[in-house]
Amino acid sequence: MSRMAFDATSMLQELIDRSPSTVALLGAGLAVGIYAVATSAYLAAVGPTITDLRVFVYPPVWIGVSVAAALWVDRTVRHRPRPWLGRAVGIAYVLGIAWLSGLVDVSSGMTTLRVVSTLPGWGPIGLYDNGLVSLSVVPFKLVAYLALGHIVAVLVAAQGGSARAAALGMASCVSCAAPLLLAVGGLLGGAQATSMVASIGYDIATVLLVATFALLARAAGRTTPDEAANAPGGGP
Repeated sequence: MSRMAFDATSMLQELIDRSPSTVALLGAGLAVGIYAVATSAYLAAVGPTITDLRVFVYPPVWIGVSVAAALWVDRTVRHRPRPWLGRAVGIAYVLGIAWLSGLVDVSSGMTTLRVVSTLPGWGPIGLYDNGLVSLSVVPFKLVAYLALGHIVAVLVAAQGGSARAAALGMASCVSCAAPLLLAVGGLLGGAQATSMVASIGYDIATVLLVATFALLARAAGRTTPDEAANAPGGGP
């Protein structure tokens, strides 16, 4: 039995080592599985009233796609001659998207530090305000933005050609933050209008987010060792 278990583990490890797609699928499956277990436990313990089943769709889609794309790109693009440039651009990108989507904002003037319990993925929401800046951390959004930042960092670190493709991806995902701003603002007025805008906003944001990951993954797929070596500053 132990021999069989050892052989199975060795085969799985070999498959993971050879296939970025396998790593991506396993990572996404694990992340979504954890989300499903946490959500089931929360529903059983709290029994909240759910008026729109789409609240169960956005988090696993954002989390699953984010984890899969980040792992796939990380395993695909190995040659990164400019890591510090990539990290700098990736961090700036994450901060920019966090600001546009409302995760980071100017202070409301009241010192705050609390955690709000709600549906897994949407919560627990972390609220922090130190009088200068405020943070409103929604888990599934944070995972997506960190994954985007990591991918952009990898592509920028790899070579100039991928950096240009990454710039297109960044422009696309600035658009994915815009519907969220509209959703938060509830610009049409009234409770029903605000709810409608929020739902449409997240629908659009989800489509644009997936499209952005696809664009960045395509750029990563075109990054080969030969291209990286020929890029400016991209020697072995």
